[in-house]
Amino acid sequence: MSLKYRGVDYEATNPQVAVSEEVIGRYRGAQVSRHVPKQVKVQHPQGLKYRGAVVR
Repeated sequence: MSLKYRGVDYEATNPQVAVSEEVIGRYRGAQVSRHVPKQVKVQHPQGLKYRGAVVR
């Protein structure tokens, strides 16, 4: 998907995250679960600038 913000074109990337479902209990008779990432490793985009300053 190609995006544009204030005249600058960029490509959006959606990271694929492997998740597992963990049952944490029951609420009003329904099973309650949450999604937990199997491996947390996020790569931050390089070269970001905010008001002319490089963001690390």
